Amino acid sequence: MKFFAGLSTLLILALAPVQSAAQDTTDDRPNVTVATVVSQQSGDRGSYVGRVQAVSTVDLQARIEGVLEQRNFTEGGFVKKGDLLYVIEKGLYEASVASAQATLEGAQATLKNSTVELERQKFLLDKGDVAQSVYDSAAATVGVDQSNVDQAKASLDTANINLGYTEIYAPIDGRISKSNIDVGNLVSSNSGTLATITSVDPIHVSFYMGEKDLIADREQGLIGNDTADLKISLTLASGDAYGSTGTVSYVGTAVEQASDTIEVRATFDNPDNILIPGQFVNVTVAEAQPQDVLVIPQSAVQLDSTGHFVYLVDSSGKVERRDVKLGRQTGGLWEVTSGLEKGDQVVTQGLQRISPGVTVNATELKQ
Repeated sequence: MKFFAGLSTLLILALAPVQSAAQDTTDDRPNVTVATVVSQQSGDRGSYVGRVQAVSTVDLQARIEGVLEQRNFTEGGFVKKGDLLYVIEKGLYEASVASAQATLEGAQATLKNSTVELERQKFLLDKGDVAQSVYDSAAATVGVDQSNVDQAKASLDTANINLGYTEIYAPIDGRISKSNIDVGNLVSSNSGTLATITSVDPIHVSFYMGEKDLIADREQGLIGNDTADLKISLTLASGDAYGSTGTVSYVGTAVEQASDTIEVRATFDNPDNILIPGQFVNVTVAEAQPQDVLVIPQSAVQLDSTGHFVYLVDSSGKVERRDVKLGRQTGGLWEVTSGLEKGDQVVTQGLQRISPGVTVNATELKQ
């Protein structure tokens, strides 16, 4: 019995190092955290601070001198294209039109007489009753009289144009500012702006997109030379979402060197005048037609001289390096355009302890 007890003890002692070695081998594997590559719909392309801008702004100014006799609008109200807004005294300009008309009629009468005389001299010249010089003199007179008629017509046109300047009409639809000059004051071309009309529907929102974001959108075909497959939405200062989305109508032609950004402008319908030129809004850019894309945590992405890469862990726990091409960063995720498949597991923590071919103990990151 003592013999068997001793033999059992020896066997236990002999097996103990083997078990300990196996346990040590398992413990030597680096512990890492992995995340599963998943797909999600591409959506928001970024958020920016934007400023509302009018599509058109027109300063109304006097073109002639005279006393301002009428103001036919409510300050701050809406006006339509063609509305009569101001009237400047007409008397002096109506008199100029009448004078120019009379001058024209006199010049036309003189031309008529000289034309008749030219015809008479032509008849006599053909009969040989007058010298060529007499006829030439009559022809010259007709030419002078014709130029006088032309000059009189031009003067009449100028007088009518100046008379037309006594009435100032709205050139666009929009809201009109307060009047800077009151009725009864003398105005002229040096009086400055009488009032300003600002168009409000549609309206622009301008914001500045990062150079990298714009390049990514161009590479994915979301922004072209003349079109943009993007949906622009707004959040107002109150925190409420604006009721309609806009479309990109302009992309800047040069990068702002101080900020590495490019101006982008979107156009919105604004029938209720909620958007007011000059106000700030939060701009969200999203794809008009979202697509499924693969995403991984940003912490999994590594970079070396050959480009971006990640470490994958296969079903046996072995590490593999995989070069990837990346799209856009959204929150804490990075879109992957090539190099990975849905369901792959990438290392997000413990990267400093691993290399290709190493076997690891992987714990999945809860997303």
